[in-house]
Amino acid sequence: MSTGTTRVIIQRQNGEVLADHNLDHGTYGIGRDPGNALSCDSEYLSRQHATLTLGQDQCWIQDNQSTHGTFLNGTSLTEPTSLPFNQAVQIGDLYLTITNPTTIDHAARLYVPGDVIGNGRYTLKQELGRGGGGVVWLAQDEHLQQAVAIKRLPPELANDTVALGDLIGEVQKARLLSHPNIIRIHDFVKLPDELPFITMEHVNGTDLGSLRNQQSNGCFTWSRLEGLAIQMCEALQYAHEQKIIHRDLKPANMMITREGNLKLADFGIAASVSDSNPKAEMEGDASGTTVYMSPQQMRGLRPEPADDIYALGATLYDLITTRPPFYTGDIFQLVQDVPPPTISQRMADYNLENHLPPHAEHAIMLCLAKTPEERPASAKDLADLLHPGEAPPPPPPMPAPEEIEEMESILSEPLQHTRQFLEENLPQPVTGWWRVADTRKRGYALFGILCSSLIILELIYSKLEHDSFWQTLKANRFFLPW
Repeated sequence: MSTGTTRVIIQRQNGEVLADHNLDHGTYGIGRDPGNALSCDSEYLSRQHATLTLGQDQCWIQDNQSTHGTFLNGTSLTEPTSLPFNQAVQIGDLYLTITNPTTIDHAARLYVPGDVIGNGRYTLKQELGRGGGGVVWLAQDEHLQQAVAIKRLPPELANDTVALGDLIGEVQKARLLSHPNIIRIHDFVKLPDELPFITMEHVNGTDLGSLRNQQSNGCFTWSRLEGLAIQMCEALQYAHEQKIIHRDLKPANMMITREGNLKLADFGIAASVSDSNPKAEMEGDASGTTVYMSPQQMRGLRPEPADDIYALGATLYDLITTRPPFYTGDIFQLVQDVPPPTISQRMADYNLENHLPPHAEHAIMLCLAKTPEERPASAKDLADLLHPGEAPPPPPPMPAPEEIEEMESILSEPLQHTRQFLEENLPQPVTGWWRVADTRKRGYALFGILCSSLIILELIYSKLEHDSFWQTLKANRFFLPW
């Protein structure tokens, strides 16, 4: 590898490295065609799939109308999009990550299914996802014989003290929380000669961004989203009461179980706010996902619950209209100074037909107010605005069968393995003879049944009239009743 300014890594979901380059500033093609600077062989990669631009201060990626798409945090990219360092972007079925250049002559050790970690306790089964703060695997706890999720730092961040601090902080904060709509954190594990990792509840489902992409027109209807929105508010209200502010709410950090319930995940950059500590420990930190961040969080001000209220409003706006309030141009300036278009206006601009009740639109737009005082005072207040009245909110509907199949293929054992097992082990279905017989055989059967019925009726008649089953038959008076 030549020495450059930015390291670009392309991997399969199982961690196999297909490309690893240190590149100078410039524009590079990504695709299956060998003429691309970043060429990889995958049937889900278009010949000219995407374009990556590496600049001095910022990097961008643009999908070239590829067949299988380019996704960031579960959101399909249709315009040039800023790509942060150490943030994986999905191109087809592959993952591209940009990071600081390295001078080593070999790729760092990556993890593959079957690896055993935690001093032999956990067996890695399948990579579930990756982002800037870590890689999440489905694993088997060999001591308890149950599935767990493992979150560990990617190899390029193994010695990054900030990333390690976020991982430890996620455990410290999330272990304070016990709520049905928040993913449970089990433990932090750090052993000699192993990368540190945390163990957590495994959610057999998918994230809200991926589920949104399966909806008609790529967005949720309010009837589909209302129950989930209320669960978001309940999880946030509980976290805020425990003095924890999430600070990175977005569709990719909201998991949906197979039963349809929401689980809030990833407290990696959450802030702890104590009444006795007027200076928040994270003041000056503008970490988060830009398109969902409040104006105050962008400026690195003291974390407040109002930051999460804004992010929740931006998330709901995104799920309903297919895009966050601001997603192109100078996002910092737009979030600070420009009122976002109303949801009705955004849907009109995109020719979307997605009815949203006026009270729900009003509540979401209140969340996007520039000043915290104009937003709902708490997540509970927001829930009351989203679902006014005394009637209890509707439970979230279970995902449709076609969505469940997709969820299985992403977060469970590969679907083709399950199908093969069922074909080999399930007994043959019990099918009635009548359904498989041809018309001629069914005709003979009907004739036999009719004759048998007439004879039985004749015997009954004979018994009733002559006190003998066989009298009418002996007298050759067959089928006298007819």
